[in-house]
Amino acid sequence: MFLAHKFDINSNCYKPVAQLENKFIVTSSGKLVSNVCPHQNSLISLTPGSGTRVCPYHSWSFDLEGQPIGSGRTLHYCKNSNPLATELVYEWNSLFFNIPLDFDLSIDFSSMQLVEQRIDAVKAIPDIIMDLFLDVDHIVGVHSGVYDQIGLTNVTRVDWQFYDWGSVQIVPNKNGIGAVWMAMYPGTMIEWQPGALFITVTRKSLHGSDVHVFKYKDTNYSDSHWKLNESVWETAWLQDKSQAEIIVELPVNNLEEAKQHYRKWKSLKITT
Repeated sequence: MFLAHKFDINSNCYKPVAQLENKFIVTSSGKLVSNVCPHQNSLISLTPGSGTRVCPYHSWSFDLEGQPIGSGRTLHYCKNSNPLATELVYEWNSLFFNIPLDFDLSIDFSSMQLVEQRIDAVKAIPDIIMDLFLDVDHIVGVHSGVYDQIGLTNVTRVDWQFYDWGSVQIVPNKNGIGAVWMAMYPGTMIEWQPGALFITVTRKSLHGSDVHVFKYKDTNYSDSHWKLNESVWETAWLQDKSQAEIIVELPVNNLEEAKQHYRKWKSLKITT
């Protein structure tokens, strides 16, 4: 799962990971640290910050690495607390993930700047949303003419690469690579085109799915270039949301290779 861009987090700072229900923070040192106080299970940090984190419920305090600290009446209790649970974070191309990626991409993401982060509600289960992302054939119908605006006229001639963690689509244009679309199973979708990076993380919810949207602008490109790419992505995403909500049941037959790959990954996860 995508966690954050490394430059979203300043030195000695942290950011709650909304797509993990805020139960973890990701730190500038590249660690995933529990955001749940062991005292009585309150979330500790609701917004990004720096240094010491203080639980709002009983003032139990923890440093950036999850070690208990305290002052006054909380000192005794906090000092006797166990450290907060931590998990490894893996950096790939300036992005933080909770698993390592073995995909070699000669594109630099270090100049990406977060423009917007939000949550979209979709009345469809996460598997249907992933299916759409893995479906090149639907682009001609659902997204007719949309990608032409940014020079992606050969979206059906995609170079597919499959991995244990997901799949990658390399989309050609007249200059070489026009876009890269990466699926990290079960719910992370990464879309790069020159000057822009769009990442969505889908989580199951009562209404269907909560889709966490992260939009990054490459600071090496002009504002007008960004606005065009953003407009194209937002148009395509709106169309995909609408299509997802009219699929009445997750298909199991007549599946393309990429969807079969996803089903196989899911079945292996269930059996193991």
